[in-house]
Amino acid sequence: MTLIALALAALVQTAPVDCSDADHRAFDFWLGEWRVTAVASGTVVADSRIESAAAGCAIQETYHQTVGPGGTPTDYRGVSFSAFDPIDRLWRQFYVDSGGTVWEFAGRSVDGAMVLIVDRGDLQRRMTVAPSDDGSVRQTGEVSRDGGQTWAPDYDFIYRRR
Repeated sequence: MTLIALALAALVQTAPVDCSDADHRAFDFWLGEWRVTAVASGTVVADSRIESAAAGCAIQETYHQTVGPGGTPTDYRGVSFSAFDPIDRLWRQFYVDSGGTVWEFAGRSVDGAMVLIVDRGDLQRRMTVAPSDDGSVRQTGEVSRDGGQTWAPDYDFIYRRR
């Protein structure tokens, strides 16, 4: 590297972020190995592993659903990375599934629950992940097609530790 390149690299480097603060730890309640149950049917539909990543600065999810809507067998898989962005003070999640669908959520902790939203103009998706007193976690999904004026249920899952 030239001296100029080294000087420029030094200018753009920032101090490392301390990921141990409360904002970065707000989603830690979701860490673990889970069995996922559809609330409506009481059927176990998936397994999910949520683990700390990037030296505690991110959360990685590996999701495998084997039972689809109506109890039909499926082999749906998804992976997400979630992290708190200290610049805009939002949690961000990048999710991709086995069908090639990509979602980029953003949101924050609200009363102890993580509320993340995707806004694609004509379609918004809201995901709420909330801890329960019994140690389980409830994840609900909602969809809006009117700019977030009204929301329709999409899914409702309970995560219980394996």
